[in-house]
Amino acid sequence: MTQALIRQARQADLESVLDLWVEMMAFHAQLDRRFRPSPDGREHFRDTLQEWIGDDRCCVLVAESNGQLVGYTIGRLAENPPVLEPRLYGHVSDICVTPAWRRRQVGRRLFIALREWLQQRGCSTVQLHVAAQNPAAQAFWREMGFSPFTSRMWLDLEPQEAKQSSDPGSREV
Repeated sequence: MTQALIRQARQADLESVLDLWVEMMAFHAQLDRRFRPSPDGREHFRDTLQEWIGDDRCCVLVAESNGQLVGYTIGRLAENPPVLEPRLYGHVSDICVTPAWRRRQVGRRLFIALREWLQQRGCSTVQLHVAAQNPAAQAFWREMGFSPFTSRMWLDLEPQEAKQSSDPGSREV
């Protein structure tokens, strides 16, 4: 069994990383509609990814096997508000491994390399968001040593007319 090589992403990897991002977003959108990317989401993410690949406060790593990208992760240096310590922390925004390469330590190795990058830059903590509807991702991050910290919540605001028309008990007679 071949092992994937973990390395820094290059601009030449951009389209392959974008393909993996689209795959990841489609998977999450199936779990929860709130992850549905905008129609021009790929283009926006392309612009952001191009910046991140050249930014010394960001780390984009890829996993490569036989010339094909099989996974990636993105982390960056971030700062808590001045009222919280530590001020500097690492933030993981993405990790994706293609289905054929899951359960082969690729995600673990990507994160370990990212964690080392963050530690070398003075981070003593790492934060991330994980989808509530993705128990596999939650289990992965717990295996990596993460524990719950906050809950991010969501409320759909409907126009008052839509609420009244959808609630039969609120109709005027």
